[in-house]
Formats: sequence, structure tokens, C-alpha cells
Amino acid sequence: MAQFHSVLSRRDFMKGLGLAGAGVGAAAAVSPVFRDLDEMASAPSARVNMPWWVKQVNETTTPIDWDVLPTLGPAYKGPPPMGLIPPAYPESEIFRMKMDRILEKYPNWDKGANTLGFPGASSDPEYPDYVGDIKDNALVMGAALLNMGMFPKELIMATHGAYMGLTDHPEGWRIMPAVEQRGGTKWQGTPEEALKIVRAAVRFYGFDDVTAIPVDDHFLKVMYGEKWLITHGAPTTFEFGDVDDIVCTPAIRPTKIVLPRRMKWFLQFSSRQPGEVTRHALGTTQNAGQAYYYTSWVKIVKSIQDFLWGLGYISLDNCNGRFAPTGATGILAGAGELARWGGVMTPKYGISVRVMHGVLTDLPLEECKPIDFGGRKFCETCGICADACPMGAISKDEPTWDAAKPYQYGGYLTWRTDMAVCSHCPVCQGTCPFNAFDKSGVHELVKGTVANTSIFNGFFTSMDKSFDYGRKPPEEWWNSEQPVTGIDTSI
Repeated sequence: MAQFHSVLSRRDFMKGLGLAGAGVGAAAAVSPVFRDLDEMASAPSARVNMPWWVKQVNETTTPIDWDVLPTLGPAYKGPPPMGLIPPAYPESEIFRMKMDRILEKYPNWDKGANTLGFPGASSDPEYPDYVGDIKDNALVMGAALLNMGMFPKELIMATHGAYMGLTDHPEGWRIMPAVEQRGGTKWQGTPEEALKIVRAAVRFYGFDDVTAIPVDDHFLKVMYGEKWLITHGAPTTFEFGDVDDIVCTPAIRPTKIVLPRRMKWFLQFSSRQPGEVTRHALGTTQNAGQAYYYTSWVKIVKSIQDFLWGLGYISLDNCNGRFAPTGATGILAGAGELARWGGVMTPKYGISVRVMHGVLTDLPLEECKPIDFGGRKFCETCGICADACPMGAISKDEPTWDAAKPYQYGGYLTWRTDMAVCSHCPVCQGTCPFNAFDKSGVHELVKGTVANTSIFNGFFTSMDKSFDYGRKPPEEWWNSEQPVTGIDTSI
């Protein structure tokens, strides 16, 4: 690290951003950015696998009024049969709005074959979804198997509907007998050692942003006491009791889960989404990057659960937000900040993330803190994702404390995406300026500046628009060389 001493002056940095004439006041405002890098790396805010400019803080950057949040309150329960949020528009209007936005920018777009039969896409034969020409269509179709962890119809029918998918066992599949039954003893170590080895395993299986927080009074205010999952015929209730193991009733797709009181830790991890294929994708439904990671993330969660089981500990998955909203757990555990698009923004790859995941466990883990890298503050003056949304689902207004819709939640100050309007396209994910798909110096320097001051945020937003860093024509992706699975693991 010593070779970085005094190499980059404050003036050189400003020149690199084209801001050499910004003035003494502006330069002074960002002066903390230019400390010795050795000092930054050894500072108390330094954290494993996080950029040097990410700060650990005691409170989330999203203000939360804990007094108004109920303990183990119910999740929104929509109309039967699955309790989903009803769409705000008929399929015909949704189709028109998305097609109009696509053809406005790409008049010659080849919509290709429809996606009827693909999980999550429109099932209306009059207004199906499209994802592009034969190449783009085939790339998405290749991600159909085990999408969202769901078994193929033939397997579901073979079990007469007894099994639906990998999430049927929220406690994990426990393929092997308990470690004691195999002649071993459970792993023992400090909470710091535990998080270290779990982080190594989780990253090996394919997830990132591995952190942990205690199941304390605040956590219980974001945890549900009742939630209706789409694969269940009725809501599932959650409670803690005097039991030795997780009790699921019934055993498959339970509608009642009793947790041992010793399960006092939440292990958080995130699933990245291939950034380049996301911003090059064009269609009316989920793209190949989004679809492919919907096929893999459930399997990875189950692998993590079996890893914990192999150590001698139990866990309960939070797949599909089974017992807690994943955005809330993500910001509390320090994976990122809550952003304008309604989800978590991470410091390393912006909103190019498929979902925040986690498990409840009885393995004691080192407690992590929320983080501040200037992401929320940047969203206040940006709004690029809201402008790009073809459905107008992302708020362009100021953050609010109150929930305007029955399926939204109050008690925290944020922008609330209207999920009855959101069509899950996902155009927004390809537009965020924080999506760093390369390691060029200017991107890292910009992020380092944003983390320390907001006075240049408007300029950086304008720069992103001027250089058109966002969405790109689909054909360009096919002519580029991409890393394996589309993920640059060096970021």
C-alpha cells in the first residue's frame, strides 16, 4: 500500500473529474477524500470485502420510527388465492405502456417470439410478453428451469402436488444426518471466527455482502408474524417457542413455524445480477440476467443452509421474503442503503443485484452495522431510474414517512415504489449510475467523492446522462466478451 502515498493530489483528482475550477469551497468540502490510503485501510470503518470509502454507522441512512412499527406484525395480505398485490392496470394497458416506451427509443426493435409459459411472464395469450429476437429470446428461455426454485410441472404432478419447489422445506433439506449422528461434533468458535468461515462459504456458493445482525427488538419489528407466500394455500405464521428444533406444520410448505428461542442471529447475503446483460436487455418482462439468477439463488440459499447444518446449526430461509422484507434486512445488516428504486443499492455494484437474502440461525455471529456510502443522498438529486421506468412506478417525489397504498408500509422515510404498477421489467436496474461494471479510476473516484460530500451529486448525474452510461442496444452484448456467468468477481 505504501506506493500510494502522496501520488494523487487533490488538484489532480479534481482535474480527473473535470472540476479543477470548482473553487476553494468545493475543494475543501471533499478534502477528507484525499487522506493517506494506508490510513483509510486501517481505519475503524474499514470492513472485509467493502471499498475503502464505505463507512459503518450506528443507524441506517433511512430514518426509521421504531415506535410506530409493530413487533411481529402481519405482512400485506392481498385477495385470494395467493395474496398477491393486484395489478393497477389490465394486461392490455400494461402491454401498451411497455411497448410504447421500447419503440420510442428503438423503433426497429424485433420483439421475437412471445414468452408464454415462462415463469413470471404474462399468461394472457392476447397480451403476452416479449424479450427480443431469437437470440435474446433463447437466452431467457435457457433460464426457465427451476425459476424461483419451482420444480417442472411433471415433477409436481408426479408427487400429486405434494412438492412444488426447493423452498418447500424452509428449514433446509438437510440431505445428510446431523453431524453428531455421523460421529462428529458441532463446530465451535468465536462469533468473529464464525462470520469469517460463513462468509468464505457463502462467497464460494455464489453470494456476496455477507453480514450478520442480532434478532433483537428492532429486528422483530421488521420480521413478520404472518406472511402469505405464493406457493401456499394459506398464510404462514411465525413464533418463537420452547422447542429444540424448527417445528414446521405441516412439514412441507408449512403454514405455522415455531422457532427455538436460541435462534438469535440473522445471516445476510445478496445475489448479484449480471450487469451488462441487464443493461443491454430489452423487453416487456424479465431479462436473461434477472431470469438466470432466479434459477440459481434458491439453490444457493439451500446450499448455505446445508453448510450450517453440516457445522451443527439450524436455519430458516427468508426466500421470497418469507419472514421479513429483504430490503429492510439488507440495510439493517449493512449490505447497502435503501434507494429511490424501492430496493437496496450496494456500494460496489449499485442496484445490479437480484435480491437480498438471509437466514435465521442459532450460530452466534459477529454483529455488523449499517453502512453509509452516500447512496441515499445521491438518489435525492438523481432520479434517473424513475425517469426510465416505463410504468411510472418509481417515485419522483420527495421521501415520505407515510404509506399511500394498503400494500405499502409506513414508519420509515423513503421513496415508495408502487408495486401494483411495477411490471418487473426491469428497466431501472440498467440505468443506475452506481452500477460500476468496470474498475476504471474515475468511477471509483466519483464514488469516493459521493461518500464524503453531496455537493457534486447533480454534476455526476448530468455526467452520467451526457455519457449515456445506462441502457444499451441488445446486439452490442452479443458482440462483447463477458466474464463467466456475466459476473466480474474482481469488483
